[in-house]
Amino acid sequence: MINIYAALEIGTSKTVLAIGEAPTGQKLKLSCWAEIPSSGVRKSQILDISQAAQSVRSVIREIEKKQLAKGDSITIGNAFLVVNGQHIKADPFQGSVPIARRTVSSEDIEEVQQSATTMPLPRDRERLDIVERAYSIDDFGGVADPKGMAGRILKLDTFHIHAEANRINDARTAAGEAHLELRDPLFAVTCAADAVLDETEKRDGCMVIDCGGGSTGWAIYSDNGLVATGVIGVGGDHITNDIATAFQTTQAQAEDLKTREASAIVGATGEDASPRVHLAGFSTMMDQRTISRHALNTVVNSRCREIVDILREALEEADMQHRLHSGIILTGGGAAMRGLNELLKRELGANVRFGVPNIGGLEDENHTERFAAISGALLYAHRNYEQKSFLQTLFGGFRK
Repeated sequence: MINIYAALEIGTSKTVLAIGEAPTGQKLKLSCWAEIPSSGVRKSQILDISQAAQSVRSVIREIEKKQLAKGDSITIGNAFLVVNGQHIKADPFQGSVPIARRTVSSEDIEEVQQSATTMPLPRDRERLDIVERAYSIDDFGGVADPKGMAGRILKLDTFHIHAEANRINDARTAAGEAHLELRDPLFAVTCAADAVLDETEKRDGCMVIDCGGGSTGWAIYSDNGLVATGVIGVGGDHITNDIATAFQTTQAQAEDLKTREASAIVGATGEDASPRVHLAGFSTMMDQRTISRHALNTVVNSRCREIVDILREALEEADMQHRLHSGIILTGGGAAMRGLNELLKRELGANVRFGVPNIGGLEDENHTERFAAISGALLYAHRNYEQKSFLQTLFGGFRK
C-alpha cells in the first residue's frame, strides 16, 4: 500500500501545496509540489478570504497539471495546514501524577502524559502542538525515560503551542471555498526543525531560524528537547518594502534587487561586482537607473540586524547564547538572502548551515531549505497516520 499525504501553506509571499508518498514501511518522498504568489495575505494572516481561496484553487490546479504531465490523475480532498505568524505562542505546562507503586510503570507514564495535555486555553486560541520536554521524579529533573525509576511524584514538562483560532478558521474557510478540507494545523517552525535536525543537534544545542515573507520563526533545542520558540513579526517582505521606499521603486523592482543584488553584509561584493547596481525599467525603451550597492546593502543590513538583535535576546533569555554547539540552521525561502548566514555567524558567534529536509524527492531542487516546513508537515502526517489508507481519506480519487 502507498500512503499519500498533502500539506498546504498559505504564506505571505507564496501559497504552497505539496504531496508526499511512501510505500508502507519506506521513507517518505516529496513526489509533487507547486507554489504561486499569495493574494489576500499580509504578515502571515489572511486579509481577504476570496483572494486567498483563489490562491488555493490556483495551486491545486498547478498540482493537478503536474500530475497529469506525469500520467497521474488525482483530486486532492484534504491537506495538513502549515501555520506561521506572530500570533503563535508557546507556553510551558507541567503534568503531575502520584507514582502508584513506588516505581514508575507504563501506566504512570500514560497518566502523566494525559495530565500534561490538560492546560486550559482561552476560547479564542487553538492548540497546534504539545511538545514534550523532559520528565522529573520528585525534585530530580532531566529524566529521558522514567520507567522503573523510584519516587513519589512523576512530572512531565511540556510546551503548548497555540494560535489565534480565528486565523486558523480563516484558513479553513479559504481552503473550503476551494473544496479542500484542512486537517491538523501545524506550527511551521517545529515542522521545519523536525525535517532538518538530527538527535545529535537537538542534544548538543542549536537554533532553527525559519525565514518567511511576513515573519521569522525560531526554535532553540538542547538536551534533546525544545527550550524556547517564537515568531518575530518581521520577514523578507519587510526588506522588500524597505528597498522600495528607500530607492523609490516598485515592489517588483525591489524584490528583484533583493534577490539578485542585495546582501545582508555591508561592503560585500563579488569579484566582478560593480559599485553601482542596475535597476531594470518597465521597458527597454525607458532610461534605466543605477543605485549605490553600498546604499542597497546598508538598507538590507539594517532590517536584518533588527531580526538578529531579537534572536540574540531570545538566546540570552533562554541562557543559550554560548551553548549552540551544533550551531544555527537556516530554513525558509528567506534563508537564501545573500550574506544572511555570514551576518548571523558574526553577530551570534555560532556556525551556520542551511537546513536540508530529511525527505526524498528534492535532489534536483535548489535552496531545499525553503521546503523545510512543508516537508516537516508531510513527515508528521507519515509518522502519525501511516497505518491509515490516505488514498481514500486524503484524495477524492485514486491514482490512475
